[in-house]
Amino acid sequence: MKNPSELKDLLSELEEKGGGYFVDFVTTKGIQAGIMRLHPGEIDTQEPHSADEVYYVIEGNGFINLNYKNHPIKQGTSIFVQAGSEHRFHGNTRDLLIFYALGK
Repeated sequence: MKNPSELKDLLSELEEKGGGYFVDFVTTKGIQAGIMRLHPGEIDTQEPHSADEVYYVIEGNGFINLNYKNHPIKQGTSIFVQAGSEHRFHGNTRDLLIFYALGK
């Protein structure tokens, strides 16, 4: 864990992963946090989590399907996802960049 983390470095790390769309920059006993970048047409494959999660849209727009209902999102949108909830980002026409944090 590099502290503090720079967004440009995290995006470079995503590029180096080749195929991953999220990277954690904090992983401790109590919290996991990172960024995800979803390219247009890329599929968000995440499964429901065992802990509550918070998202914040850094840039881009699209939708989050939360418990089978679509909600529009854009830069500045914050989203709370209760543990066990189905959720997926989709419908973005340009890169969607999102901060996430969840309890462990």
